Amino acid sequence: MEPTLNLLFAPEDRLMDLLQKEFLSARKTIDIVVYLLGSKTVANAIIKAHQRGIAIRMIIDGKVARTRYSAHKSLLKKGIDVRPLRVTGGSMHTKFTLIDGSKVIAGSANLTNDANYRNHEFMIVSEDPAITAGFSSKFESLWTTLNKQTP
Repeated sequence: MEPTLNLLFAPEDRLMDLLQKEFLSARKTIDIVVYLLGSKTVANAIIKAHQRGIAIRMIIDGKVARTRYSAHKSLLKKGIDVRPLRVTGGSMHTKFTLIDGSKVIAGSANLTNDANYRNHEFMIVSEDPAITAGFSSKFESLWTTLNKQTP
């Protein structure tokens, strides 16, 4: 059976609503790479997953993490491993989520209310092992880079 690839578009498809459902149905792990976590509702869904024992790692842009728009501080207070990635002369603008290492959700949307209700965004959802492996490799590469950055 061929793995499926679902394509969604906002604002018609509520992208953050889909992500929240995925966070709440995760069984083991959630790895997130995003420029901005701005939605408190999405942050709360991540916290609920963490409280269920889901291992969560999140990478966000180092510059946006210092702004008042970032809701990642609520995750840090709950003990979730959120790490800012500093990029010289640019941004950490990648946006994808891995659920249980077997599903990837990627697209143009930051984790914001605007991405759910107003912005024109896209998102793909895939359980194709080759696609998931590529995103997983990228996540691990970024995570390794973070471990080498000085605080």
